[in-house]
Amino acid sequence: MTKINLAIALSLLTFFGVFLHPFSTVQAINLTSAKDTLQSSRLSVHARVDSTGTTTDSSNVKILTTEGADSAGDTANTLSTANLRPGDTLKIGSSADGYYTIIGIFDATNFTVSPVLVAGDTDNTDPIYFESRPQHVITFSTATAVPNGFFQILLPADTATPNDGDADDQGYDFNTTVTVTGTDVGSTYDFVTGVATASGGVGCTAPANYHCFEAHYSGLGGIGQAITITIGNTNGATTPIAPATTPSHTEGTADTYSVLIKNFAALANPNTDTPIDFSTGKVAHIEAVRVTATVDPTISFSIAGVAAAQTRCGVSTSVTTTAVAVPFGTMALNTFKNAAHLLTVSTNGTAGYVVTTSENDQLGKDGGTTPFIIDSLGNGGAMTESASAEWTTTTINGFGFSLENVDAATVPFQYTTATGNCTGTFCARQFADLQATETVQTIMSSTTVADAEATNVCYRLGVGATQAAGDYENQIIYTATGRF
Repeated sequence: MTKINLAIALSLLTFFGVFLHPFSTVQAINLTSAKDTLQSSRLSVHARVDSTGTTTDSSNVKILTTEGADSAGDTANTLSTANLRPGDTLKIGSSADGYYTIIGIFDATNFTVSPVLVAGDTDNTDPIYFESRPQHVITFSTATAVPNGFFQILLPADTATPNDGDADDQGYDFNTTVTVTGTDVGSTYDFVTGVATASGGVGCTAPANYHCFEAHYSGLGGIGQAITITIGNTNGATTPIAPATTPSHTEGTADTYSVLIKNFAALANPNTDTPIDFSTGKVAHIEAVRVTATVDPTISFSIAGVAAAQTRCGVSTSVTTTAVAVPFGTMALNTFKNAAHLLTVSTNGTAGYVVTTSENDQLGKDGGTTPFIIDSLGNGGAMTESASAEWTTTTINGFGFSLENVDAATVPFQYTTATGNCTGTFCARQFADLQATETVQTIMSSTTVADAEATNVCYRLGVGATQAAGDYENQIIYTATGRF
């Protein structure tokens, strides 16, 4: 077997704890360009409950800040929340209900979970497990054409509990069942279903304390052929559990483990026979970097005037409005005047926003309560603050409004809404009259974040010969509320 020296520096490509690990310098190395690309380099967690801050029927969990045996007798070395994040599923304690989801990280030793903790999961030194299950993608190039042989991948295993389904501090836990898949390369490497064996099992006794994964193939093999072998799947169900922190682990410094890759001839016994080619290298596991930021809740709301002679709600505006005024001016008898405002809302409220409207009173002479211009009842007399009605007859006097949605998520009606008492020409409603104790009404809303959602409010006013002369006014109130 030809011996060469190949130096490949261990490099870490990090993004939220995702790493690519080429192999380090070793002697007598044959398989080239070998690496184990991990789906995630995130360490598993094995911590212990501190009962001084963890109680039954509460949601807070406190971690002991010293290494030691948990209540099951296994060593736990994780001493902080550094490698945890909201959304993680944890196994805590020993009860049948011991699975919880993190909903918040409070500080270096405290976090909160859902559902609340049950009896049996809050005793001092009870285990806390988070299991990182990254898929392994092993790639390398062959050095020798080995016909009808097999590749063996070995991952380090714990000496005590290598296959109990919990994260270990000396290597990977086998997780009961693991899938192994080799990628076919034409007729030279035609892979069959892989074989996975836990440490100490048949076919995996030498070297000791390794899990063995075999990918058998038919074909003549080849020299310099790129090979890919996948261990586990991306959802973690049939994937080895990554190691938890080692004793005296330093946060931010990776724990490293050896990985062996071997190419055997057909019918070889991997426990006793010498591989044709092999490679030895290292993989590294480290805490994921938890990035935190606070975004303050915000909402912006604006009222913009609309110029005269603009088409809004299907009609031409009669006057120019400003952000704070609708100056209808002198009214001709039995003639509509129309005006409009553009309402715009933005919010980062996760449940969106709601904009409501009302009037302080009907339009009163000199702002008083009597005489007043009535809120219109519409063509058929059925218009209210909550019920739309068609309003196109100029001899039906009063004050009201309609809506023309621009891009708001939801509006209760529009001028074209042909339902009930509306034919869809100009459907309108009254403003809710606070003086008459009417309920304020929603005119636009959303159930999620919103970026400059807008709606046109179209005002209409008409007066008849019996309306007393004078100046009339009231106040329209718009309220925008973010839902966070």
